[in-house]
Amino acid sequence: MPRPRTVNKKIPDLPRGMRRVDGVWYWRGTDGLTREIEAGLKATGMKMRCGTTPVQARLWWEKHVSPALAAAVPDDDVVGTIEEIIRKYEADELATMKREKTKEEYSGRIRRLRAAFRTKRYPKTEAHALLPGYLSAVAITQHLHDNRERASSANKDMQLLSRMFRLARVRWGLTTFNPCDGIEYLPEAPRDQYVSDARYADIHAAASPLLQCMLEISTQTGARQGMILDIRIGDFNQQGIDIRVTKKRNSTGFVTKRYAMTPDLWRALSTALELRKKRRGGAQCLPEHHLFITKNGTPYTKESFKSLWRVVRKKLGLGGREITFHDMRAKAASDAVSDTAAQELLHHEDVKVTKRVYRRKVPTGTPLPSAIGGRDET
Repeated sequence: MPRPRTVNKKIPDLPRGMRRVDGVWYWRGTDGLTREIEAGLKATGMKMRCGTTPVQARLWWEKHVSPALAAAVPDDDVVGTIEEIIRKYEADELATMKREKTKEEYSGRIRRLRAAFRTKRYPKTEAHALLPGYLSAVAITQHLHDNRERASSANKDMQLLSRMFRLARVRWGLTTFNPCDGIEYLPEAPRDQYVSDARYADIHAAASPLLQCMLEISTQTGARQGMILDIRIGDFNQQGIDIRVTKKRNSTGFVTKRYAMTPDLWRALSTALELRKKRRGGAQCLPEHHLFITKNGTPYTKESFKSLWRVVRKKLGLGGREITFHDMRAKAASDAVSDTAAQELLHHEDVKVTKRVYRRKVPTGTPLPSAIGGRDET
């Protein structure tokens, strides 16, 4: 059997490296650079199968190989611009991120930075920032002002840009100046929505039985959505529950928060376990299995959870941000007996964060007696 051709002469517009075997198109590297790209793609678990038609093969190449080539060989229009720094960050930092959710979040921030600044030249010194066409603190501040309606997200975009410039200075040697230093970020007003007990009862009644269990766990422990969806069957017993704190890590993985078991919490967890057994594949309950699974037997993701919450919003006529599931975490903190108790419940390092962001209940006080008749003497 003859060796498959590397270049198809009848279809000359296909990229070099395409070959057809048994009616299926495959791609492989043909030189040092493309072989390195091929090895990188395979390391992520990707197959080199491109499709059964020339159109599918070209689309596959443009999606997976072309961006890697562009990042590896910057053209003359890219060198010296913010696009060059962004590409280096994508190759050095983004590609090494292990958590898909984090990578997805940072990819979105990079898209916004690219749209706003990619053609700007990066200043190599403070003097360069004063020249036309170079990125300056003034341009960054103006961008923040134009996006003040999404203050929190815009601030994080600029923090990522600042991180890129720090890497460009200390790792890549592209510049000695960071135009993000000293800029004034947008003020971020913390969310102040407090879910009263009566409002919570309405939400609980409108939720599905599975979501009711999640609501109970969140309002009793202050756990975030991701922490709840990550609960495994082996994480709890009648003595307590270990919940992984998704935003804190140590050398062995995520930090684990231990909560003592209460009758109400045990009721919610036991109900969730019984509901799990009625779903596809749920009868087999091993310690490493997720507690919350969909009807198809797969663990809940951020997107599949949205469908549960969307039903509640529709039943109660709630707006998109009127009440969120994260408000249940704030309810747990607000209903705690003290700031310190709320801090401990939410596993915050600084009580100031707990007080500023999560303690939302309106404080109450007892009026003083009348001053007529000598209140000073009492």
